[in-house]
Amino acid sequence: MKKQTFFIIAAILATLFIFGNSMLSADHSNREGDIVMVPVKKISKTYTGSAELPDIAVVIVRKSAHILEFALQGFLLAGCFSGIFKKRIIYVLFFGLMTACIDEFIQLFPEGRSAMIQDVFFDFTGTVLGLLVFFFIYKLNQKRNI
Repeated sequence: MKKQTFFIIAAILATLFIFGNSMLSADHSNREGDIVMVPVKKISKTYTGSAELPDIAVVIVRKSAHILEFALQGFLLAGCFSGIFKKRIIYVLFFGLMTACIDEFIQLFPEGRSAMIQDVFFDFTGTVLGLLVFFFIYKLNQKRNI
């Protein structure tokens, strides 16, 4: 399979994963988030003696999930586009921002969910991060092949 085909299929799957998470009800989304929160609470209890996390810690963990899933998508989108550096940046940023806006729009409909402009910022930050990681790896491979 050609590398570009792999990246296209993987980017589509990552986008579907993002949209699928947006379609979950608030209760279901919280249960999914507990997959990460339970181990974090155990670590907190080990080091602080309390499993209760400050509100800011919960926000950091939840927003990190936004950033991580969009970083994956940004990385994969960067692999989809061959060509000059500037073209890739524009396409990846456009698709990442478009996905973030659609993602928040989808969240208007499931029970207990809402759209938040700040989440578009976190999502887009993830896209930029994924793009940067892709180009860092890309440049390292270029130097190695010289």
